[in-house]
Amino acid sequence: MLAAAGLNRSGLWQPARVQPEAREPSPPPRPPVGLCEFPLELLTMILEELDWRDVLRVRMVCKALQGVSKTRSVWLNLCRPHLSPTATAPQTLHLERPIELCTSQDIEFLFLRLKSADAGWRTDGNSPARKREIETDNPAQCIYLVEGGRWLLVGSATGRITYFDLDASTPTERVLVPEQFDPLLPVEFDPLSDIQVVMAIDRDSDSAFLTFNLAVSFCLSSALSPDPKARSVQIWRVELALDDQHRGVGLEAQRLASFPLEPSVQGVFCQSISGPHLALSLLSVEHEDCQLTFVIEWKQADGGYTNYPRRLVHPPYGKEPCAVHLLPDNKLFAVTPDGVMILDHLSVQETTSLPPTDFTDATTTPLWRVRGLGINSGLRSSSISKPFFCSDSIRFSIRGRETLHGVIIHYPYKEGPSVPLGQVVKLVEKLNVHKKVHEYYGFNKAIILSGRVGTYLFNYPWPDEGNDDPSPVSLRTEGTSRVCEFGTFLDEQSGRVAIPANVTSRANHRHDRIEVWDFSLICK
Repeated sequence: MLAAAGLNRSGLWQPARVQPEAREPSPPPRPPVGLCEFPLELLTMILEELDWRDVLRVRMVCKALQGVSKTRSVWLNLCRPHLSPTATAPQTLHLERPIELCTSQDIEFLFLRLKSADAGWRTDGNSPARKREIETDNPAQCIYLVEGGRWLLVGSATGRITYFDLDASTPTERVLVPEQFDPLLPVEFDPLSDIQVVMAIDRDSDSAFLTFNLAVSFCLSSALSPDPKARSVQIWRVELALDDQHRGVGLEAQRLASFPLEPSVQGVFCQSISGPHLALSLLSVEHEDCQLTFVIEWKQADGGYTNYPRRLVHPPYGKEPCAVHLLPDNKLFAVTPDGVMILDHLSVQETTSLPPTDFTDATTTPLWRVRGLGINSGLRSSSISKPFFCSDSIRFSIRGRETLHGVIIHYPYKEGPSVPLGQVVKLVEKLNVHKKVHEYYGFNKAIILSGRVGTYLFNYPWPDEGNDDPSPVSLRTEGTSRVCEFGTFLDEQSGRVAIPANVTSRANHRHDRIEVWDFSLICK
């Protein structure tokens, strides 16, 4: 009866038990979504956030990810930081045509070559990944490796300028400027005389394609020249020759200006070209101060006469610079055995001739100067790097006696009594190379040829770069017994080095060899 009333034995009410309804069986868990099932846009966004090493690792997973890893935007994103300068480093990737015209494969190759050049430079074996030897029938007196490492210019004693495309599997010599004069002198002239050739380049940063002004100085080391062109300065406009797809297939040159040097000038120590100005440091044996440095507006100097306007930059000390470099806003950077200095060449009065032979007066005083630095031993133009333009400074690497210095010039200039224009820092405390036959200094890398002793490679950071590996690295490769009468060239972007070899005495027919070393582990 209690049970019928819904009461338990204690007399309390007890709810009726409800039979649970039968549940539907739960579906099996969904398998995890694989990375390859993501939309292409999402995969691309993921890869754009990765380091380049990780992109290459992803490429090895499967064919689908291999295709995504070759997406143009992935490599363009990796390249962007290298296409413009930073506060502590210059632009490290220079293109010879607009990036909009470059394919994904082009951009990937340029980026990976840049990275592998640095890795190849530090390889334990210290040897180049590839060595080639090219031959020129040009009586070579000077070479110049254009920024980017593809184009090698060769200047000769005949006024002829040729070039090689070093990205080609088999580089062949092509003529940029034909022969202009006969280098062989009649017997009544000094038989030991030779024509000196000096080249400098000013790249046009406003041009979409590779374009630069090439300054070439020809000067007879002694005696009068049988041909006036053998003692002259020429300015050429050099542009990239394009095919139908706007790819570079060669170089073309057009002469912009030419002017003679005085008969008393028997050598060009160094030169620099920037915009409308050309700086020349000349040897004139008739003068008491035999080294004279001029800044010339080369368009005004164009012609066949020596009465062109010029400014003699002659400070009271350091009158014999081993290197001069034109800087923005009418400044001239000079490196002398006495130290480094910055001068304002526009403050010098203009003239139209060489000074009197007994002239020793100062025409200007330095705006900034640092003496000493131990650079008075064996200093030459190749001991100083080209200028490197960072976002707020201009920098140079300069070899002292055994120390490698860095010069940082603040730009825009901070002129004032309490704020110096620049500062000097140490890049390498001790080079430990006793015999420096030829040398070339870049922003982070240098090469010193020491004959049979060896070839020394240096890798060094700047103090403010924040480099993870702050200590400089010195490497050494095998020595060489080859004759090398003028300097080597190094391009840091491509990891390429050009070294003249087996240069012999002047002759009508001569085949000179140039060794090309590729430290990049990736070559075309």
